[in-house]
Amino acid sequence: MDLSRRAFVRSVGLGGAGALSTAFIIARGREELAASGLETVQNPPLVPPGFIRISGNENPRGPGHSALAALDGRVTPGVGRYPDNPPDLADTIGEMYGTDSDHVLISTGSAGLLAAAVRAFTSPTQALVNGSPSYGAPVGTARRIGTPLKEVPVKANLELDLEEMVEAAQGAGLVFLCNPNNPTSTFYSLAQVSNFISRVRSTSPNTMIHVDEAYIDYADRFGETAIPLSLEDSHVFVTRTFSKAYGMAGLRLGYAIGQPRTLQAMNNVWGLGSVNSFTAAAAIASLGDPEHMARERAENKRVRDFTQKTFKDLGVNAPASQTNFLFINLGHPASAFRTACLEHNVQVGRDFPPMENTHCRVSIGTMEEMEVAAEAFKSVLKA
Repeated sequence: MDLSRRAFVRSVGLGGAGALSTAFIIARGREELAASGLETVQNPPLVPPGFIRISGNENPRGPGHSALAALDGRVTPGVGRYPDNPPDLADTIGEMYGTDSDHVLISTGSAGLLAAAVRAFTSPTQALVNGSPSYGAPVGTARRIGTPLKEVPVKANLELDLEEMVEAAQGAGLVFLCNPNNPTSTFYSLAQVSNFISRVRSTSPNTMIHVDEAYIDYADRFGETAIPLSLEDSHVFVTRTFSKAYGMAGLRLGYAIGQPRTLQAMNNVWGLGSVNSFTAAAAIASLGDPEHMARERAENKRVRDFTQKTFKDLGVNAPASQTNFLFINLGHPASAFRTACLEHNVQVGRDFPPMENTHCRVSIGTMEEMEVAAEAFKSVLKA
């Protein structure tokens, strides 16, 4: 049956129930599945009615209208062909940073890039260095392939301990620097990251440095990306994703930027998939709509400030965040808080060792969701 323009727009529009509905594109719960240790994951179940899932850091508002409109007209007989990564996508990303497509590596989600980096640059004699807690996907890959780990505890203020990570990097194969850091939500400036890279390069010149910027669009200094550094140094590369601020977790798109030989080494060791034409069209439209990103950033901050104040009013320390989540200090195990919240149909974040006995990650939903969740938090924490 022919799919008319009007029917297609309904299927992708806000609240739609079609195959490309906003709920499908957002794919809430995917981040949790990816963190479970699997290098490839299936789509998570959609959020059931009346249930608030603020545990996976997805963007609850989804992509902008320009991205949804770009999907219109993409349902053609051509979708019966196997896809290649559309060249316009890499070109568009490269142009944003003053480079060409040879410095861009496209992947169906950034999880494959993180796995590829560990497989390409570590070995049983060349360790992976990561913060603790920090995003655990690289650690999971390292354990599967027998790479030794050097996990450096975060500082008391929840920042990654760059001093100790420089020390740990000596002789390592790869340093993973998550900036802003997941789950602690802290952020280092470009000057601080540049200094860190210089010190690692000085003390351990063969070590690769991976800067993951999945959440940088939510940071106050979102323009302070390490991408310029990756275009100058073959030992540095940056990964980004469309799953967070761009609201496209269900469409699966990530990319790395770095020197061509660095990216080729990653591409050679792990399958990164082929981005489909729907995803490419939505991504290119999103990149061309900075006004939407500005609105998304402002709305996230508005809801985040409300949620932070809710916890502070309850006597719970919720440090300043540079992301779309909070890492709150409960003073008791996250598991108990999580279980109690589930009784109110609110799902908060999983455990993040070694801080699972004190801290819990709470993702930022819509304002309507967080207002409901706030009442649940009040009931649970007052009890």
